[in-house]
Amino acid sequence: MKSSTIVWICGAATIILGFMGLIMLLDRQNKEDMVLHIGTYGSHIYRYGFDTGSLEFTLLEKIEAENASYAIKDADNIYAVSETGNASGAYSFSLGDETAMTADKRQTGADPCFIMRYEDWILTADYSGGSVTVFPLCDGILGDCIQRLELQGEGPVEGRQESSHIHQLKLIPDTDWILASDLGADRIRLLRFEDGILVHKDDIVCPAGSGPRHLEFSRDGKTLYCISELSGNVLVFSAGGNETPEFTLIQQIQADEVNAGGSADIHLHPSGKYLYTSHRLDNDGIAIFRTLPDGRIEKTGYARTGKHPRNFCISPDGSLLFVACRDDRMIQVFHIEENGHLTLTPSVLSFEEDMPSSVTLL
Repeated sequence: MKSSTIVWICGAATIILGFMGLIMLLDRQNKEDMVLHIGTYGSHIYRYGFDTGSLEFTLLEKIEAENASYAIKDADNIYAVSETGNASGAYSFSLGDETAMTADKRQTGADPCFIMRYEDWILTADYSGGSVTVFPLCDGILGDCIQRLELQGEGPVEGRQESSHIHQLKLIPDTDWILASDLGADRIRLLRFEDGILVHKDDIVCPAGSGPRHLEFSRDGKTLYCISELSGNVLVFSAGGNETPEFTLIQQIQADEVNAGGSADIHLHPSGKYLYTSHRLDNDGIAIFRTLPDGRIEKTGYARTGKHPRNFCISPDGSLLFVACRDDRMIQVFHIEENGHLTLTPSVLSFEEDMPSSVTLL
């Protein structure tokens, strides 16, 4: 064999091997691009990479934060609540190359349990305070509180509804309206900014004693789904209206199979075909629903989880569901089947120090 032929073969082999290596590297990067942000009752927020091939978790960052029960990431920043009674607050962290640098904790109403970004503001849902606290953003860092919108109301369930309890905030798709679920008053509050001030404009009235907790919209924005913590029902509303949103209750369907009064979270599958809700305190697990053409839902299954599944999220491709089981101190991973049902995988992320309460993906 001529030397030139050998050189050509070696060069071609090098190119092929290099190309294969690049494909493997890109594939690995794509798998590791799935990053979970985990809020806890304890002393830390966690960032974990997740490999969808091996189903393995890799610790990326462990950030000191007190009772950061709900955490989100936006651009290069992490925002989290600090659920600590009258000393509660909100954190902002700017991610560096090696560590997360934190600004001072900013004061909120008592026991914030949810945080969201809207334009140049960060808003917290203050459970015990019955309020929504508003902070301005400057280069990703929270400024001092500029407003605390306090809401008033009560419901019939003794020990759970003596006052307003704001649990989640949700932007109505393609509008500037914000929904605030008020578990204590059986109301979903309609809010909007007017001249830089958050204003309470109207209410969606929910069934007495239902305790609306978390919200989800259908893909077309024409249906609102609400998981009610106390009644354990999914409330289905048709959404409409022109200048002011209008919602009409079209269905109530049982999600909690044992009426434990601990229903928690709700999420729609990326396909729009399935809806999931989490339930705690007894028979802990995830209820599975199929969505119907008119927006109503039909229950198709129930998957048991670890103890106290407070919050969960679904991978963007719709193949995996991650659930934070607070009292078992672990994140469980379920595979989502073609029919929407859940199969538990062997992948488990366990914690020694902290109790995971929220899990979000980016």
